[in-house]
Amino acid sequence: MAHPAASLLTLADAESLDAAHAVEVHNALSAREDRGDSWHLTDILLNRGHRLGAYAADDAHFQPQDPPGCAAWVQVRAGTLTPEALLAALRAGHYYSSTGPGLHDIQFRDGMVTVSCSPVRKILVTGGAPGAQVIEGESLTKESLPVAMFEQRGYCRITVEDRTGGRAWSNPIRLEPGGVKRS
Repeated sequence: MAHPAASLLTLADAESLDAAHAVEVHNALSAREDRGDSWHLTDILLNRGHRLGAYAADDAHFQPQDPPGCAAWVQVRAGTLTPEALLAALRAGHYYSSTGPGLHDIQFRDGMVTVSCSPVRKILVTGGAPGAQVIEGESLTKESLPVAMFEQRGYCRITVEDRTGGRAWSNPIRLEPGGVKRS
């Protein structure tokens, strides 16, 4: 689902797109117009049981008034750089999205998530429940936060924010009793 906030996509519209496997949760061009963030719609869809990935894009049209290219992107974890391997990794959700910071690793153990990232000022765990787990500081690179408040809804996601306001987002991560299963 490309730039649903900018397109004023309704929940009914989104649910009618049965072939969609991911939602563009940040669009740099739409952000210039104050409609770049589509996490609200994504969280509603996830809470209704849809299994979706989340991605960011710059939507570069390379017009003089547009933000520069490479303002938002996905970082893919694939075994090789072949088109087949990249597409398989994207379909499997083996990527994160960013406007600057790097998400190096996310590990779950004993009700906690440990996030390893480039230096950031904020690490958040959010999901289908109101509220968040947040750690703020200077040059955070590895922190652990509890995930219990998101277990009932069945998923959480990680956001990191650097000192310039750049963000990186994980895909939604399914939480299941007795373990974590990435969606």
